[in-house]
Amino acid sequence: MEQVSTKKMIISDIALLFVAMFWGSNFVVTKEALNLITPFAYLAIRFTISGLIMAAIYWKRMALLKREELMPGILLGFLLFAGFGVQIIGLILTTPAKSGFITGTSVVIVPFLYILISKIWPRWSAIAGAFLALGGLFLLSFEGTGERAWLLEKGDVLTFIAAVIFAAHIVLLGIYAPRSDPMVLATWQMLSAGVFNFVVAFLTEPLQGMFIYPLDIWAAIFYAVIFCTIGAFVTQTVAQRFTPPTHAALILSLEAVFAGLFSYLFWNELFTVRKLWGAGLIFAGILITELQPFLEDRAQKRGATNLPADPAK
Repeated sequence: MEQVSTKKMIISDIALLFVAMFWGSNFVVTKEALNLITPFAYLAIRFTISGLIMAAIYWKRMALLKREELMPGILLGFLLFAGFGVQIIGLILTTPAKSGFITGTSVVIVPFLYILISKIWPRWSAIAGAFLALGGLFLLSFEGTGERAWLLEKGDVLTFIAAVIFAAHIVLLGIYAPRSDPMVLATWQMLSAGVFNFVVAFLTEPLQGMFIYPLDIWAAIFYAVIFCTIGAFVTQTVAQRFTPPTHAALILSLEAVFAGLFSYLFWNELFTVRKLWGAGLIFAGILITELQPFLEDRAQKRGATNLPADPAK
């Protein structure tokens, strides 16, 4: 990633905060919807409608599509499809708490995956912040609900694979986004994810009743389309042009905090002191990561100001 200003990085990170908020709210919105619609059909409709709307809006830019933009979009779309799919299968075989925590481990996977792919070491604050966020996710997810909470199950392994896939998506998006038209890249992600999900839905889920859903299901789908897919993925694609993948992963881990907050507000789910501590650790991790470049910039400016005058002048 090319060097960008601290101001642009902070603005991008604030934009990612809103992405995390909408993704967190979507847990509540789709909670009842998934009782009436199969998961791959839901994901297929959500991503395909989003991609078609984007293609209709940006058709002129899509017409100028270059081959070097096509393949990254398809790859990123496949990673979205694979991540969501494996996560759903894993969730069937494990507890929701463990699923949430293990998926959140992507926040720690991203820095090391970024080193492996880019050969660039992130700042120490990004790694420290990632481990703080991991501790916060643990406190948010686990309530000490018995022996099963600590046993490794098949679903846990699948969910960890999903976490690695989501981490790879964040890292590769951070590499491809600065090189591509963000709207074209986001559109191809959505269309590709929609196609992959439709293939699996047709092969594995009952076709009877597909597209014939009550109004509240379509309301949930279009909320996800507008805010959690088009809005979120366009914002993420643009934001990751100006902020490192390690920052993006940390801020997106707030999805778990917002999910708990919206569950508390709309489903009366308890938001305990333990969860507050968990949220606090995540915020601390983000704060450490955000403050370091800002403090470094200030130190450099102060150092430049305090340089002795050139005696030759």
